[in-house]
Amino acid sequence: MPFSNAIRRRVLRAASALLPFFPGVAFAQTAPAETVRGASEALRVDQSAHLWRVGAWGAANVAGGLALVALSDTEADRVQRAFGIQSAAWGAINVGIAAVGLARGPGDATDDWAEAHAAENGYADILLVNLGLNVGYAGVGTAMVVASGQGVTRADDWRGHGLALILQGAGLFILDGIAYLGSRARLGGLVDLAERTRLSASTEGVRLGGWL
Repeated sequence: MPFSNAIRRRVLRAASALLPFFPGVAFAQTAPAETVRGASEALRVDQSAHLWRVGAWGAANVAGGLALVALSDTEADRVQRAFGIQSAAWGAINVGIAAVGLARGPGDATDDWAEAHAAENGYADILLVNLGLNVGYAGVGTAMVVASGQGVTRADDWRGHGLALILQGAGLFILDGIAYLGSRARLGGLVDLAERTRLSASTEGVRLGGWL
């Protein structure tokens, strides 16, 4: 009957504690470097792809927003004009963020499992924060649209800006959500890899090993 992971870890810790008494025995815990590197490279490819998507979304908002502003009458089309201004502003910010990120580059891939896991986990955390912020943007936009119907001054401006915020929050939520799901899948692969890592002790032709 296969040992559980908990039992195996206890056995391996016990073995590690005994190794100082056997200086001729080498102990190693390794993950297949090519698999770790593959996951690390996949992270970098996805980071670049995500930035390109954000940049494209931003560029579309800049172009669309400016077109709406140009085609809007200052007084007669206040909702449309406000929507265009807000969209163009957000688009410019997103283009800037994407440009800076792409200029910096994703960095080098690694063969080290701990480094690859830390990088992926950090990326997932950033995306998770962004997802929360996106919900917040949409929430603020919704509040502005609701307020526009409650007798606030320049209600059309509130409505236009609010609708644009809702769109930005929803669009960025989708983009960040796609990247987050990909990151979580890679994290699962790295964790699974760690669970299956071969732990071995070897000395002069003697080798003991097993899969976690």
